[in-house]
Amino acid sequence: MSGAELSDGSVIDVDFVIVGIGVTPNDRLAQDCGLNVGNGVLVDEFARTSDPSIFAAGDCAMLPWRGRNIRLESVQNAVDQAESIAATLAAGPDGETAPYDAKPWFWSDQYDVKLQIAGFNLGYDETLVRPGTREGSVSIWYYAEGRLIAVDAINDAKAYVTAKKLLDNGLSADKAIIADPAADLKQLLA
Repeated sequence: MSGAELSDGSVIDVDFVIVGIGVTPNDRLAQDCGLNVGNGVLVDEFARTSDPSIFAAGDCAMLPWRGRNIRLESVQNAVDQAESIAATLAAGPDGETAPYDAKPWFWSDQYDVKLQIAGFNLGYDETLVRPGTREGSVSIWYYAEGRLIAVDAINDAKAYVTAKKLLDNGLSADKAIIADPAADLKQLLA
């Protein structure tokens, strides 16, 4: 028998343990430098910290996105933010660059299950569940005020790719097409 010792010293019996790491951002260095932090290093739309000569990117950066601050814990976000910072630095102090516009997407492979996520399902008020064309495949389409904001696709690459293209282009998805499992998702991109 194995056990897990908790922070208060008590021990509970366990058969197995799942450990999630990386959820808490390591912003200690930023704190020590006097930068503004709050669930990560606070940055503006150009990834500048509260000290305009210091930038932050990646999992520890808390960036503005659609009226709220979020952290995007993905490799692609870190790469995209770094490219945006590089463009800002290359433009110089008087140069103009476009603010970083995050386009969240994630994936995870768990044995025979592939989870792909496009968008961020924060603030949704409606969901539509759509069975995929393969056995065991499904997608969940998230809407806020009638507009598509995210999709979770489980073993359904077609739904993921379609949703990602729509979201990347600022488009929504017709609910009637999503709700009809016989409808071809390609109609949404026409």
